[in-house]
Amino acid sequence: MAKFKALSRGTQIVLVAGPLLLLSLFFTWQNVEVDYGPAGVATVPLDGFDAWGLLLALLVLSTLTLLVLRNFSDVAMSEHIPWEKVIFGLGAATAAVAVVKSLLDADSSWPSYGFVALAIAVGFGTYLDWADARRERQPLLAQKRRGIRPAA
Repeated sequence: MAKFKALSRGTQIVLVAGPLLLLSLFFTWQNVEVDYGPAGVATVPLDGFDAWGLLLALLVLSTLTLLVLRNFSDVAMSEHIPWEKVIFGLGAATAAVAVVKSLLDADSSWPSYGFVALAIAVGFGTYLDWADARRERQPLLAQKRRGIRPAA
């Protein structure tokens, strides 16, 4: 628990919201009504695993894998690759795919909107890590711009 508290706020958000989002794909994302004619109408609950859900699961797994490798392992990761940008791109793609999935699914269930909120939390957590890394690399970005005038 002490190691978890030592992580950045963005990483903590992703490590909590990511597995929850992955588990949410097993719950009902759609309630589709099927008309059986004279026999009546049935409501069929569908889980999140369709083509978009599979893409969403792969994005979440890749984001979590990179975060775990970067923070909890001794694997030598290349310093020439901006890992924060890569992870932010995966987190943003996760949020975008979840929104698109929710918009394209017919008869989305109410819990599916909460699941989309989890995906947005993953994207936001990766954004926080990216912004922190950017501030560390370029300390002038962290300073307030008031009172600074351009040189003439």
